[in-house]
Amino acid sequence: MNMLNLPKKVYFKNGSANVALRELSEIYHMKRALLVSNPRLYRSGVVSSIGRQLRKQGIRTAEFFSIGAVPSFADLRSGLPKLLEFEPDVIVGIGGGAAMSAAKALWLLYENPELNLKDAAESPVCIQTGVEAKLVLVATSFGSGAQNSPFSVLKDDAGGTCVINSFQLLPEISVTDARFTESLSPAQVKACGLTTLSQSIRAFASSSCSEYTQGLLREAVRAVLNNLKAAERGCPIALEKLHNAAALAGAAYGNGMDTIDFTVPFYPTAAEKVMDHERIEMLAHDLGMSGIHKLWEACEALH
Repeated sequence: MNMLNLPKKVYFKNGSANVALRELSEIYHMKRALLVSNPRLYRSGVVSSIGRQLRKQGIRTAEFFSIGAVPSFADLRSGLPKLLEFEPDVIVGIGGGAAMSAAKALWLLYENPELNLKDAAESPVCIQTGVEAKLVLVATSFGSGAQNSPFSVLKDDAGGTCVINSFQLLPEISVTDARFTESLSPAQVKACGLTTLSQSIRAFASSSCSEYTQGLLREAVRAVLNNLKAAERGCPIALEKLHNAAALAGAAYGNGMDTIDFTVPFYPTAAEKVMDHERIEMLAHDLGMSGIHKLWEACEALH
């Protein structure tokens, strides 16, 4: 049976983070929150502002931000003692794909302390979550859409990429609040936008892409093509459009792809130009273009 799996609650408006976080005390009656982020965001004050709001609501907080650009098994092991000692009833991932991947994996380990993450990647049916704590993901950039996807992208002990894919990793609440994107540099905006664009087109081309996920991906592609240049100039409306585009794409990825790889070059590569283009041709026409070559030109103009 086909299903469209999404987080239980999805917030996607400027200022929505405040509303979503209030629910942790008012609706869920949480008492302890572990905030998971990266060092840059910790230094920027984003994490501390969220921590202050939670503490005003009577929620005690602890923080873990010792993660690399791709969270490693070693990073997660270093955070596990604090996690088990603090015993949070909610884990809040704050940041981009790395921070949200780390939060998902820590949540998984908290629920299953004896679990081998490598085994979880190879056999995700063994994964269970939601008994000890809830997961909340607050996206501060728009490259991965991880707040709405079931993927946790990690680095194993051998240095290889390990992707855990399970709908058990979808958060209770996902937050796509474009206020957090205002501090992104033009280079970061461009890289995030091109990542969303490239992954969305490739996901659309997948044979497992359904009528439901096609709609999400089509709108994500349209939003990036129409707004990336303005977002690079700092236009708040364009930044919000891109942030929402990544959220749409993230929701689609998990419902149509077995894994995810954000290290591949931006679309289109030379190899992709000689592949079967039936589905991409359809996408180009859906976007009002005369053919696939126009889509290629539009994508390359943004590189």
